Amino acid sequence: MSKVQSGAAEGGFRQAMAWLHTWGGLWACWVLFVIFLTGSLGVFDEPITRWMKPHLPQASEATGDTRIDDGFDRPQAVRMARTWFEENQPDAHFWGIGLPSDEDPSIRLFWQDPQENFHNARIDAGSGQPVDGSRERDSEGGHHFVHMHFEFHGGTAGIWFVGAFTMAMLVALVSGIVIHKRIFKDFFTFRPGKGQRSWLDAHNALSVLSLPFQLMIAYTGLATFYALYMPAGIAAHYDSEEAYFADLLAQPAAQEITGIAAPLAAFDGMLLHAEQQLQRPASFVSIEHPNDSSASVRVFGRFIEKPGEYRLLGDGGGRVFFNGVTGERTDVQMPGELRGGAAQDVQSVMANLHFAAFGGHLVRWLYFVSGLAGAAMLATGALLFMVKRRQRSLNEFGSATPRVYRVIEVLNVGTLTGLTIACVAFFWGNRLLPLGIADRPEWEIGVFFAVWLLSFVHAGLRPVARAWVEQLLALAALCLLLPLLNWLTVGDQLFSYLQRGDGERAGVELVALGTGVLSLWGAWRLTRPRRAPAAGRQRAPAAQARS
Repeated sequence: MSKVQSGAAEGGFRQAMAWLHTWGGLWACWVLFVIFLTGSLGVFDEPITRWMKPHLPQASEATGDTRIDDGFDRPQAVRMARTWFEENQPDAHFWGIGLPSDEDPSIRLFWQDPQENFHNARIDAGSGQPVDGSRERDSEGGHHFVHMHFEFHGGTAGIWFVGAFTMAMLVALVSGIVIHKRIFKDFFTFRPGKGQRSWLDAHNALSVLSLPFQLMIAYTGLATFYALYMPAGIAAHYDSEEAYFADLLAQPAAQEITGIAAPLAAFDGMLLHAEQQLQRPASFVSIEHPNDSSASVRVFGRFIEKPGEYRLLGDGGGRVFFNGVTGERTDVQMPGELRGGAAQDVQSVMANLHFAAFGGHLVRWLYFVSGLAGAAMLATGALLFMVKRRQRSLNEFGSATPRVYRVIEVLNVGTLTGLTIACVAFFWGNRLLPLGIADRPEWEIGVFFAVWLLSFVHAGLRPVARAWVEQLLALAALCLLLPLLNWLTVGDQLFSYLQRGDGERAGVELVALGTGVLSLWGAWRLTRPRRAPAAGRQRAPAAQARS
């Protein structure tokens, strides 16, 4: 093949990849922006939860303390939980007990009803009575952003949905690498005030800056749910996914419910035995098929972060398995014990990479910044598509082209600014919703989705330029006034957080203030008068001179 033919073939392939990158990236970018933004916030789900639940104590530094005698009466807690379940949910197929700790001194209860719906409640560790919701802010907290990130609050269908778009992201990344001949040179090139060229420079720089992170986070996200996305091998050899994992991890498999009534053994005895085996306090107790002859109990040891020890294969907390009827121990997995062979170890490393479950605060901040850079890359790509077509319509859709462009503009505004507004509105809902309202966490999530929907409606009703400015101003107001709202509703504020060293809650408000300032700057940039390009100003006098 001649050099001319080789160059033509290379050019044709690159053009094909450019088409794939443009159109495949466009239709995926809005969903991927949601995934990246909520995932970035989800990195700090625990600090967000602490801000949204002022009654929780301030986070303490990791000490590596494994003392079982830590001041909490866990045997009494499991007895109270069992009494509550037997009085209120005797027919549930699953009971779960979150034991009191420094992070949350109450007893958290979880159960699955016969219709396979999950529910939760909290009782006081001292009295065994339901926690008075009128005195505490019940909230989904930062876990809302985690669930939005990986399943859009849609369960298994949501995980499949996110997985499909994650695959699309990998395609867009690879095609983007192919079409950029000077990918690293582009990283150091930015020409401000050049319209379409500036947007392209920003898109390229952000892409190269966060490229290793994006490739890693997309692939490890898929690998985390490998059993769901690639179930054929498991289905061919096992009756269920649970049976596969039981075999892989060499642990007792859950039994099918028999329908034969049988009383449960004493929980407190199993708990004490498990803590002695694991040499650390228990954090959670799960009961499968309570009051059935197939009942089984698992006691999970508390994960204890050791200062200065940041490993991709952490020691976990360990777990002890029991026959729920006889109380006989059936298996022990000690803290630090790895099961499943090298392949499972690799999968665990990938999951820990994805969840930033190593490296402490420094790695979490790196993930947060990298995630926001990825979100900005997606945003600049979506904006670049329309900036190019505002200057010259390519008429891709014939007579429907203006209407399609209008839809894309609305999706850009509603996704890029509207989602961010909805995230901040979630915090406002936490402070403004009545404390004693039933299903308060669901109401907070409802506020999030309602505000997000309204942002699309607003974008559809307003001229696109005004919609951008108005939503940026709304975002700025919500962010900048959030610390004031916190002070008026809770009586706490940024300076008091800083004075007592509560960096987690202070960080939430500082990020909100920074976002507000950036939003104000963006609104100002969009409203200031535009100057004519320098080249145009130079050509005009020359033309007059020639005339």
